[in-house]
Amino acid sequence: MQRDIEVKLLRALVAVVDNGGFSRAAQALHVTQPTVSQQIQRLESVVQSPLLERTNRPLRLTSAGRELVAHARRVLLLNSEVLGTLSALRGQEAFRLGYSVHCVAGLQRMLAEFAAERPELRLEIVTGLSASLADKLAREELEAAVLLGVSTPRCEMLGRLSLAWFGHAPAAADTTYPVAMVGGHSALSMRILEALAANGVSWHSVPWSADPVTVRAAVEAGLAYTALPSNSRTSHPGLLPTPDDVLGPTPEPLPVYLALSPSASELVVTAARMAARATLKDMPLVAP
Repeated sequence: MQRDIEVKLLRALVAVVDNGGFSRAAQALHVTQPTVSQQIQRLESVVQSPLLERTNRPLRLTSAGRELVAHARRVLLLNSEVLGTLSALRGQEAFRLGYSVHCVAGLQRMLAEFAAERPELRLEIVTGLSASLADKLAREELEAAVLLGVSTPRCEMLGRLSLAWFGHAPAAADTTYPVAMVGGHSALSMRILEALAANGVSWHSVPWSADPVTVRAAVEAGLAYTALPSNSRTSHPGLLPTPDDVLGPTPEPLPVYLALSPSASELVVTAARMAARATLKDMPLVAP
């Protein structure tokens, strides 16, 4: 049969040890001395072993008592930590903020600034393609999201993301160029396709990926071309700009939106604006 030790029984034992007896322990715990005695007896019943050598003075612990006191102190400390953490969480309002996978480069800066400026808010980050995040907003699974190229009924344009071609891959035997893009209806991929069509470029796709990191790695490895934020080489020097005569003019800038759920409170709206500004601070945005 499962036996559980109540925390208050462990607290009584520690109080008896720390205060040198039952009387002072009762005073420290603000209970009567018989109550402390009963709690120690209940504890001994649970562990099925005497904890105190009652025939000796001053008070001494048995070997089982010494072992239990050591564990009891850790249990009491953990109990206080759990209650303190839960109490802190009750004092925080939490909200979920989505980010397009193409706009996550500034998350480290944003998280540091957000923690310093808005400690009363507990932030949960969700990343994904903008279309998927917009669906989550509509279902109110998110309170706000930074979206690339996807608008929603309640959104604000933050600017337009400047793009550039990157890559130095040779053309195939049929004179088509290998292009890497994020699949799953990515707004950036759609803009790349529009530019290739407008520029009359013959191309073929390297394996599509839902991960922008994989796409960038293929470009850095010299296996494909793609379009990325125009300043991407600042943080990824392995990306080489594509010569102007290969793929033609760069894709048009993509709008970046701060989208909000229908029920987002003003507190969340203000915090989401601050988070978006911090994240996009180093992104190559041009005016809306």
